[in-house]
Amino acid sequence: MSGKKKPVILLRTFGCQMNKRDSEIVRGMLEEKGYRFIDDEKEAEIIIFNTCSVREHAEQKAVSIMGALTRKKARKHKVYGIIGCVAQHKKEGLFKSLPNLDFIAGPSDIYRIPELICASVKNKEFKKTKAAAVDAQTRPLDYSDPVYRDSKTHAYVNIMYGCDNYCSYCIVPYVRGHEVSRPVRDIVKEIEQVVRGGILHVTLLGQNVNSYKELTAGLVDFVGLLRQVHGIPGLKKISFITSHPKDATKKLFEAMRDLPKVDKHLHLPIQSGSNRILTLMNRGYTAEKFLGLIADYRALVPGGTVSTDVVVGFPTETEEEFKATEKSLETVRFDSAYILKYSPRPPAKSAEFPDDVPKAEKERRHGILLELQKNIYKELHRPSSLSKRR
Repeated sequence: MSGKKKPVILLRTFGCQMNKRDSEIVRGMLEEKGYRFIDDEKEAEIIIFNTCSVREHAEQKAVSIMGALTRKKARKHKVYGIIGCVAQHKKEGLFKSLPNLDFIAGPSDIYRIPELICASVKNKEFKKTKAAAVDAQTRPLDYSDPVYRDSKTHAYVNIMYGCDNYCSYCIVPYVRGHEVSRPVRDIVKEIEQVVRGGILHVTLLGQNVNSYKELTAGLVDFVGLLRQVHGIPGLKKISFITSHPKDATKKLFEAMRDLPKVDKHLHLPIQSGSNRILTLMNRGYTAEKFLGLIADYRALVPGGTVSTDVVVGFPTETEEEFKATEKSLETVRFDSAYILKYSPRPPAKSAEFPDDVPKAEKERRHGILLELQKNIYKELHRPSSLSKRR
């Protein structure tokens, strides 16, 4: 790697839309510095995994694959890096479990990745120390992100970073840092830029978009931001993810109804139909409030679709409480649902609870809800049902 030509990079992304956008930022930064990207693992001189820690399985998968790569015979000629949530979660412990790993960077240290790569290339040649950037607590807002996008028709746009909700089962606040909202002017400027490049559909990203608050030009909340983005000439479609039920309001649903460019789809995670479990989860709403929100949404946005997230097997969840979740899905009839089995994610608070729902029982409950949602989807997408919803 000592020649003048920049080494070629393989960048692989695991996880959510936030990670996909982060990978675009990383690729854009590195392309501006002359690096090239390929999909061939054998030919790549630098291999980077952008990782997810939300589920234990996702974390283990990324670390396992990276471990297999770093043990190959050609490893001494390559640089390996893990970035994203796993890097922030495991920190320097990754160097112990992956001795041939060269650098790590958490989500809030994303802009340091070019310097980490330079340091790692030198380390490879001179056998110096590992490179790590996992110290930042919040994503800095004073950087201009590169123009690179994976798609020519759609763009993810971050409106905020981090999360302050601290749901008891969720690791996100610990790996993505404190919540910060980007200035309206920067968001609008970025969207105007992608529209000039021919992209007509944007998705606004945040761990909880309803928490968006921008104070530099007077208070602008998420609905105010939606209205300003809606006014951008040439933009055709606006989507957003994710909304939190504790902060969702009729004001948001009215904006979805009144703004033609806004996609009539709402992702609103219920997580459980049991009020006791919702309290243990620190979700900040009741099942009754959630059902009321859905009723408001459907009354205000006729024909609008709705999806959700559900966790089964949360600590101490009884059969009766599981049945309450099942009934909620039957009542709401979501267009789609992401149904997950609970697993402890320290340092999230619920990792201190006894994980007392047996694995077999989690699997059974998971299977029941998957089958239920599958049947609901089929019923909703029958021709007769579709015509009624329109």
